Amino acid sequence: MAVTSDIFTDMRVIKVASFLSKNNCKVQVLGRNTSDFELKVPFETKRFNMWFHRSFLFYIEYNLRFFFYGLFHKVDVIVSNDLDTLVSCSLLSKIKRVPLIYDSHEYFTESVGLQDRNRVRAFWLWLERICMPAVSKAYTVSQPISDAYKTKYDIDFKLIRNYPSVENLPSSELNMFFPERKVILYQGVFNPNRGLEETIQAMQFLDDTYLFVLVGYGELEGKLKSLTNQLNLQHKVHFTGKLPYEKMMQYTYQADLGIALEAPVGKSFEYSLPNKVFDYIHASLPFISLGTLEVKKIIEKDEIGVIIPNNQPETIAHEIEKILNDTELYQRIQHIQQRVRQNYTWENEEKVLNEIYFG
Repeated sequence: MAVTSDIFTDMRVIKVASFLSKNNCKVQVLGRNTSDFELKVPFETKRFNMWFHRSFLFYIEYNLRFFFYGLFHKVDVIVSNDLDTLVSCSLLSKIKRVPLIYDSHEYFTESVGLQDRNRVRAFWLWLERICMPAVSKAYTVSQPISDAYKTKYDIDFKLIRNYPSVENLPSSELNMFFPERKVILYQGVFNPNRGLEETIQAMQFLDDTYLFVLVGYGELEGKLKSLTNQLNLQHKVHFTGKLPYEKMMQYTYQADLGIALEAPVGKSFEYSLPNKVFDYIHASLPFISLGTLEVKKIIEKDEIGVIIPNNQPETIAHEIEKILNDTELYQRIQHIQQRVRQNYTWENEEKVLNEIYFG
């Protein structure tokens, strides 16, 4: 299995690899090494120490490393996670004459990072077109992305949503982090168009009982910390840094309100089903959202969150106060989350996964 992440932060890859290991497959996941965290997983991992960490040089280096590693190892099935690993995986599958399975974690060519970069996007589209014929089976994270790929390539992309595994959720014994504060929580990657700058700015309009906790890492980290210092909000904004999933969920279970403010910029965000939404549901954590296509569907189906009209800092602050001070609304959302969360489990998705790999 090829993935360009550090593996330990990619719960989807960990869950798929663990499922295969559970079913008597010998699994090796190859990623890159960006931390000191030790992985306690039931499969083998190899993390490359990369020379390059961004730009096309990184993608070229990773694909070359994966290709030559795989070339000299016995393999029966190759799994490509996202378009940035598909070139080496498709070449290797042809040379080895083994099936290639493709897991698309997002609508890669419509991602935010490729908006207004027409030449770069055209290059990725070209790579996608030449590699896709090598794919034997495929699956992705939401129905609109599945439909889009089927229209483009006439390939049946199965739907495997990135729900939490009940086996990976924290125990009832939690370390208390901020017992005296009202914790607003974001978990995930610090990328643009996720409402992070706006939520930090919103903390200016809330009193000192509120604390915004950001659990994760990403390209905006330096900018977000600078903004926090510039606004003198160090006492209201806390960065935990990169954490393993289990430790991250300790914070999620203790928070008072989650944010999932992905803006519908590009079809990748518009069609996405963010992992954090389902983590919030399992933690009985009400959350606010801008209501992208798929998130709006589940909020309208079950009142498990609140859609806010815009991501202006004043609006975010107002909605945070409104929800946390409306005890009846807050408890109703929690009650619904507890009732429906059994519908949003990885164990349900494994039935489709079993069909893909062993059907």
